[in-house]
Amino acid sequence: MPADIYSIATVQDTLITQSARRNVRKLASAVGLALNIRPGCSLVMLIGTGSERNNQEALESWVAQTLIDRDLLPTREVIPMLIDALEKALTRWEEGGR
Repeated sequence: MPADIYSIATVQDTLITQSARRNVRKLASAVGLALNIRPGCSLVMLIGTGSERNNQEALESWVAQTLIDRDLLPTREVIPMLIDALEKALTRWEEGGR
């Protein structure tokens, strides 16, 4: 019986994790669309961890980390905050790079 309970808990955790990843992906896409972020890899070193292959993956990493840092759930209600936070981060980088 304990093995059955463990299996159920593992399946539930996996489903929650998959759902959260899917939501993070959707949030990253929404932020990218709102800020007109083009395909490419220019954001990888700016907002990503450096291991991402493109801007979308960098956005996903950034969104996930931002949600963790602010203790927020990946829901549509956080989109305005994410857009604002990314705009500020990119502006700080741009101003520092001049």
